[in-house]
Amino acid sequence: MKENKDTEIRRTEFVEAAEKLFKENGIVDTTVNAIVREMNVAKGLFYYYFSSKDDVIDAISDKYNNEFRRAIADSLDPSSDFDDRLEGFIQNTIASFRVMWENLHGVNDNIDLTILSSRSLDEAKETASETLRQLLEEGNRLNRTQVPNPEYFAKLLVSGMADLAGHAGTDIQEIYRMIEDMIRKAGNQNGR
Repeated sequence: MKENKDTEIRRTEFVEAAEKLFKENGIVDTTVNAIVREMNVAKGLFYYYFSSKDDVIDAISDKYNNEFRRAIADSLDPSSDFDDRLEGFIQNTIASFRVMWENLHGVNDNIDLTILSSRSLDEAKETASETLRQLLEEGNRLNRTQVPNPEYFAKLLVSGMADLAGHAGTDIQEIYRMIEDMIRKAGNQNGR
């Protein structure tokens, strides 16, 4: 048991060192040699935990997406009213995308983290879209929403939330009001 915990701790140290170097130098310009120099360990130790630099990128993306999933799950208390869960989901999703975007920036604008950001954001969008689809279908069954094609509607809304949350000056509450308005309008259009 202790060995597994020690292995996980050491693996996390590699992920944190790689993440730091990626943000300072970019992914392309950060080598496995640079990561092991940062940690002051032998190169073979890196390959004990990871098969490649790409494997580390996946681990960082997994870290961000685990945090994203936890934040969304926090808003989905099954004992809460549907409207409260929908509101909490939308607010937590927008805020979580904002945090993810902040984590996906280098120390300056010249640092390229495209590989990491596209993997992380694509997975987060998929997670959020599926959750919103389920919520909209539930809302339709409860006659709280009347959203046609919840799957496409969820993907559209989540993509918008993710992109808008990436702009630092964007007001999260304004995004929330726009999403809420779109859901309400979609139900009104469908109910005519």
